[in-house]
Amino acid sequence: MTSSLIQANEKSIIIMKKILLYSWLLLMPMMGHAQLEVDADIISEGAKALADAPEKGSKVRNLVKKAKDYADQRSVSDVDTFYIQTPDRPWRISVDSYLSQSDLQMKSTIDGSAIYSDVVGPLKCDPRIRTDVCTSVGVRVGYKGFAVHYAINVAGEKGRDFSLSSAGSWYCAHLRLHEFKTSEPEVKYEGNFVNIYEGTTDFMSFTDKWNLDSPIKARTLVMDGYYIFNKRRFSYKAAYRQSVIQRRSAGSWLAGAMLYYSDFRYDKDPNANLILSMGDVGRIRQWQANIGAGYGYNFVPAKGWLISAMAMPMLTLYNRVKTDLFDSNLRQLSLDEEEHDDDELPKSDYRISKMGSESRNSRISLNFNARLSITYNWSRYFACVNGQFYNFRYHHKDHRGNLNDWYANAAIGVRF
Repeated sequence: MTSSLIQANEKSIIIMKKILLYSWLLLMPMMGHAQLEVDADIISEGAKALADAPEKGSKVRNLVKKAKDYADQRSVSDVDTFYIQTPDRPWRISVDSYLSQSDLQMKSTIDGSAIYSDVVGPLKCDPRIRTDVCTSVGVRVGYKGFAVHYAINVAGEKGRDFSLSSAGSWYCAHLRLHEFKTSEPEVKYEGNFVNIYEGTTDFMSFTDKWNLDSPIKARTLVMDGYYIFNKRRFSYKAAYRQSVIQRRSAGSWLAGAMLYYSDFRYDKDPNANLILSMGDVGRIRQWQANIGAGYGYNFVPAKGWLISAMAMPMLTLYNRVKTDLFDSNLRQLSLDEEEHDDDELPKSDYRISKMGSESRNSRISLNFNARLSITYNWSRYFACVNGQFYNFRYHHKDHRGNLNDWYANAAIGVRF
């Protein structure tokens, strides 16, 4: 019985390692010029997988040994071991808990007189889609500089988070997919409203919280990568992947690039009133390409401890926004200048239909990316708290948007 369990466990470990290797190979096209660094890790992992497999023959074993020796040599040849230590155990697994929040602020100006009977002139509508602070739990599995992570929300808005990352001595690359839903946007209105009691027109500004029957669905995808100039003494993966250990304090200038995609959609029949307030827009998609430069510093106050901070302003060189426009029976009723209210046309009777799409490239803008991490290593274990803040903007005709996305992560793991 015991022998069977041991064999089953060994098979499970082999399968997990192979899955991680295949995920690594899928991420490779994103690495670009970082191929040499990653090739060494691929060779090392390939050698490990082959060594674990029931292969026979001295030629195969010799080839595996040479490939592994080459990869191990490459992993320490480009760094100053006085500053950076490579653990003996390349594998690691950790469990973590996330706190995260996404805050999208949109601004839209519509013809209030044509839609609402008590509005004179233009009406500013500023919806704010801000999720509650969400709590998620997840697992991260890594080999050397590569890691796969998955987490699901257990409190707050519904959502999930998936990421892939790879880091070498002179580069790091990260892909993160974040999805969430929210049903309670806040909409701020500003305009001239008719005072039916006094027969005057007054400027008013107020915020109304909506409870949507169909939630707003959001998806963001971020791919970022950095070049590390002081690769011999400064390690990004020591702070954020724990695949190596920073032994002494060091800093480095960084060059970075970031690709960003977001999709916010609320194009469902019950949301006809929100679509109307957004100037007929029911879906917003955005593509961005950013480049920047910044600085990172790893501070080692005592043995085992590491405090790391990075700040990088980024220029948005490519910023494309596509909006989907929708008509509805509520919109037609409003344009016909008929008096209407919820009793006359309940939400259950709302119907929308797509009118078309509009695309536009926005001008160059400034974004910001920042990270902070605190790590403690002891024996073959580690604990880490880290966080990241993103800021993205878009501008399309009378519509503007500003997205703030942040998360904080606490993890504890073991190397094996």
